[in-house]
Amino acid sequence: MTSFRSMLGRLLLLLLVGVVTLGVTTPAGAKTADSSDRGGPITRSEVIWRAQYWVDQAPSYDQHGKAPGPGGDYDYRTDCSGYVSMAWHLDAAPNTQGLPGYARPIGRDELRPGDVLNSFRDHVLIFHEWLDDQGGFSYYSFGGGSSGVAPPGHFRANINNASLDGHPNGDYQALRYVNIIEESAARPHPYASGRVVSGRSADGRLESFAAGADGVYHAWQTEVNGGWSTWRFEGGPRNAQLAVAVNADGRLELFALSDSTLDHMWQTGPSAGWSGWANFGTGGYRLAAGNNADGRIEVFASNSTGVYHRWQTAPSGGWDQWKGVAGAPTNARLAMENAPDGRLEVFALSDSTFGHLWQTEVNGDWSAWDKFGDGGHDLTVNHNTDGRLEVFASGPAGVFHRWQTGATTWSPWTGTDGPANAQLASDRTLDGRVEVFAINGSIAAHMWQTDPNAPYSAWDHFGDGGTGISAGHNADGRIEVFATNSTGVFHKWQTGFASWSQWGWVNDSAGPGIG
Repeated sequence: MTSFRSMLGRLLLLLLVGVVTLGVTTPAGAKTADSSDRGGPITRSEVIWRAQYWVDQAPSYDQHGKAPGPGGDYDYRTDCSGYVSMAWHLDAAPNTQGLPGYARPIGRDELRPGDVLNSFRDHVLIFHEWLDDQGGFSYYSFGGGSSGVAPPGHFRANINNASLDGHPNGDYQALRYVNIIEESAARPHPYASGRVVSGRSADGRLESFAAGADGVYHAWQTEVNGGWSTWRFEGGPRNAQLAVAVNADGRLELFALSDSTLDHMWQTGPSAGWSGWANFGTGGYRLAAGNNADGRIEVFASNSTGVYHRWQTAPSGGWDQWKGVAGAPTNARLAMENAPDGRLEVFALSDSTFGHLWQTEVNGDWSAWDKFGDGGHDLTVNHNTDGRLEVFASGPAGVFHRWQTGATTWSPWTGTDGPANAQLASDRTLDGRVEVFAINGSIAAHMWQTDPNAPYSAWDHFGDGGTGISAGHNADGRIEVFATNSTGVFHKWQTGFASWSQWGWVNDSAGPGIG
């Protein structure tokens, strides 16, 4: 995010007047090296994590040169095929003609993170993810483009283009490393709801929304992984709770719930502008939105009588009517996640009880509410690389944690210490580790898994107190965190695997104060 670097000097002035007093954090326990064995099985998330490592290190293109991967256990040739060898953590560095000996052919429609497109005599690139349903995708490459010597980078293309990364499209074959470990199925997981929410447009840019006393504000990245617009006032419900979800065709949709109305607006096309507001229901307390396995959005909202839901009748299509879910907690904070098989699960935390609800089959009906714990202050839910869900809840005694031990079984609640009565957020690092953020009136803190699917670090200082916190991640996998107080909305972002920028405004604009 080079466009933010000039902001750092301006932050010094803010520090002097006491508006921002949050510093750079480098967590001592964050992962800094590979976890696979050279030449052995490797997860897709680690392949992408290793690919990003060379983007950060920026070795020069040299077919006779070498550079180490994470951990320094092997030096790989600094060209396109050496880049793939490093990302796959091979015990060798074959060229493009040798890579098929370590992989098997797949269809292009089967491409998933960590697979490659290999031009037998010329070039190879690492597939990252599909960006839309029209063939757009992102990828990592070294030595591509018109120069043929470009440094490692993260790029976008369309699978139907005449050329890919400077070479004829028809020369590429899709390959999958024979030692790749499949993780949970690739599908959009729900974005967290709250006073500030973020979602990724189909082109990879983050779009963020903040709910102020006068309505909803909107800011967006002006380029993928890059700088931001200023906050723009969009109107809509006042003092709202927000949720954002992605339609099956790639369009983002925003939902805003106040105590008197529930409205929504949507992108008019993938990565395009936004519609005006339309009514979606009556007022309530909190809401959450997520996607069924078939892509249909489903929205849950709570109020003083319980929890209600409404769902699309077809992907990117119209909506059914609101329906109540009997036995739900009242005035509950809501969070949603997808189980490994795509079923949605809903968690509802009130002051006095904690309820849990799940689909009984993929895209299907719902269970009855199950008691998940006692009441609390706030919650966040995320998922491991193996698909198991992780739930965090805060209360007067700190932050507590519960996780799936199997498809339908859960651990007991376990204390983690952490800030009392904190607002919570979580996201996943580039290598798949869950990272949790907590903020109360006096402190912000974070903790992280020390490896994918592993236990957590101790809590580490992340800044001063505030009124709310949310997290999202850039197209290149770096987490970006937003925090609020009565003066506006601040953000900070990962500058590497274990380092963070300072806090600052979004493009020098404060956005709404949120008390």
